[in-house]
Amino acid sequence: MPADCTIPEGAVLPGELRCTGLYGDWERRSLACGVMEYAPAYSLWADGAEKRRYAWIPPGEKVDVTDPDDFRYPVGTQFWKEFLITDGGGRKLGETRLMRRVAAGWMYTTYVWDADATTAVQTNDGVTKLLGTEHTVPSREECKECHSGRRDFILGWDALMLGEGATGLTRRDLVERGLVTWKDKDAGAPDPLELSIPGDAVEKAALGYLHANCGVSCHNDSPRALAQESGFFTRLDHGALGSVLETPVWVTGLERAPSPNAPLSVLPPPPGGGSYVDLRPLDTERSLMLVRMRRRNEDAAMPRQGTTQVDAEGVALIERWVQQMTPERGYPPPAP
Repeated sequence: MPADCTIPEGAVLPGELRCTGLYGDWERRSLACGVMEYAPAYSLWADGAEKRRYAWIPPGEKVDVTDPDDFRYPVGTQFWKEFLITDGGGRKLGETRLMRRVAAGWMYTTYVWDADATTAVQTNDGVTKLLGTEHTVPSREECKECHSGRRDFILGWDALMLGEGATGLTRRDLVERGLVTWKDKDAGAPDPLELSIPGDAVEKAALGYLHANCGVSCHNDSPRALAQESGFFTRLDHGALGSVLETPVWVTGLERAPSPNAPLSVLPPPPGGGSYVDLRPLDTERSLMLVRMRRRNEDAAMPRQGTTQVDAEGVALIERWVQQMTPERGYPPPAP
């Protein structure tokens, strides 16, 4: 850290973003040596905020990707995610989140930028209406709720997100630059990152969207995932990518009665009659995942936190997928 950097009383990370190692030259905002920018193929909706992502792996260290569903990161690894938010004058820096791997696990915090984008100071209690916009900075505890859905805490880095469609540092770059390793790699074991989402363009995009926005954080079978008890899973684990009908979205959601704790009482009855199910072919009004995606700022909304605006493009994408689930395309007909 620069000589004048400090760690606030009661904290474990630097009080200012400039002291975290992201920038080699703070005034020019030039990245520090070894910091790598990346953009995943599928991104978490954040009410339209533009995001920039950076990673740093300590020299000589490697990420263990033996389990492509849960990478293992070496001590010293750091990730930053920068949010550019919109106000009347256009885009401006709003917040930058930091995650740092230490021997005991992950340390994490958020740095909030001032109105002139000259300083970014550690903030752990969250901020509503940041800089006069509708953007909300989550509290440290709210961050933990989502990140606990993965055993090693990082949500936006996996074989699918860094695969086809990713830019900057991709999974191919990780292998070619020697930044990853896996069991028996030197003995010729195949690259576990060579995975792809099944289906046509709409199916791939829909499954990738649900993976990034619902599955990696909440809707998976990890014990600490918030939606683990729902039984409806959308994370695309590597052993379930043989076909669209083998993915967890389909296997756990098809015509399935929602979990007893689903807040159905606040929803109006489906307009065409019948009951809600998690996923119903050709039916965009009874497929509960879609109904909840269309809502915000109430118990029935999905996601339940981190957003106050409906992702219209995301909703339209999932609607297209449901509408093309015809028997001619290999889907079973809706249950009577």
